[in-house]
Amino acid sequence: MSIATHTIDTTQFTPPAVPARTPKIRRIAKAEWTKLRTLPSTWRTAAMALVISVGLGAILCVSQVQQWSKMTAGQRQTFDPTACSLFGVVFVGAVVLAALGVRAMTGEYATGMIRSTFAATPIRRRVLAAKAGVTAAFVFPVALLTTVVSFEVGRRIFTGKHLEVSFTHPGVLQALVFGALAVSLIAVIGVGIGGLIRHTAAATTALVLVIVGGVTIGQLLPAGLSQYVPGTALQAAVTVNHTAGLLRPGTAVVVLGIYAAIALAAASIRMSHRDA
Repeated sequence: MSIATHTIDTTQFTPPAVPARTPKIRRIAKAEWTKLRTLPSTWRTAAMALVISVGLGAILCVSQVQQWSKMTAGQRQTFDPTACSLFGVVFVGAVVLAALGVRAMTGEYATGMIRSTFAATPIRRRVLAAKAGVTAAFVFPVALLTTVVSFEVGRRIFTGKHLEVSFTHPGVLQALVFGALAVSLIAVIGVGIGGLIRHTAAATTALVLVIVGGVTIGQLLPAGLSQYVPGTALQAAVTVNHTAGLLRPGTAVVVLGIYAAIALAAASIRMSHRDA
């Protein structure tokens, strides 16, 4: 019996290709955090949001104190010093901090770096989720600090009119936390808008129209619908003395969360079907 032997030419042998491993969301988030924290504009924006928010809130509080003697008994009874103190946070600070979310997306599209990002992470929705999560995680403590400082400044101003309100007053701590959470969700909306429009100026303009312009447009809507406008919901999140036409704070945060989810879903669809 003869035994056949076969010789394998190792020079022609090609090992099977090893499929590339997609980075885990944790590694993607770490990369996005590195991008965010190493940009000088990130910290300048945070500082600007703090200063402007506190300043505008203080101006409004001083204005209300000067008008106190002209208010009716009913107006004084329904006056909300907490919401007044946080005015700058929810109307200007939210837009300034949300601009970080916009630039997190549009900045990479402008430089072309987004192609490298997508090459390293082919599953684009993971990139979007990481950017949204990192942005919200950065904005929340900044917004919380801003709400606390704004409230303390307002509290000191109102003390002159014997409007004793403190951190232990019912609903105040909830307003501070919900306000920071609401601003974080607005920043996530900014990420979604940035992913949709991909141009910094246009996306930022759209964001301002959604938040600030939406309040004006909401006045033309029926009362039952106007309270669901993003800007009005943002205002409701920091309200302690509930008034007609505003959602409950918890409901307002949920509504903003739905808007954020819709913005991210729309951005994800566009990112999946359009080239970088």
